[in-house]
Amino acid sequence: MVEKTLGGVAAIATLLLVGAVYGRVHGSEGGTVKALGDRVASGLLAIPLISVCVHLAFPNTSMGWVLAAPAPLAVYTLLLAGTDLGWGFARKHFMQSLLIGIGVVYVIMAMVVLSKAT
Repeated sequence: MVEKTLGGVAAIATLLLVGAVYGRVHGSEGGTVKALGDRVASGLLAIPLISVCVHLAFPNTSMGWVLAAPAPLAVYTLLLAGTDLGWGFARKHFMQSLLIGIGVVYVIMAMVVLSKAT
């Protein structure tokens, strides 16, 4: 039963991730889709589903890791929302902010793992 639940949640999370990153969950016949709010909404909906997937796939994982798993998507979604809200740094330096933000998340995660390994 857990495998079927994990498969369903993972499928929905994947669909929402595609919507957040690529801006569409459907095809468009030659038209441009500029639905930024939809991308942010897809990212926000995918964040808890990623935590659920991690919890179902790795039931012995601590709650801290379950909650930290979607942190890179949260950084991306926040910056994406910032471009719509008119945050200057998010518009001018989106890629730099994204790389630094996700890099910081991964460095913190690596430090936690390494501190528990010793």
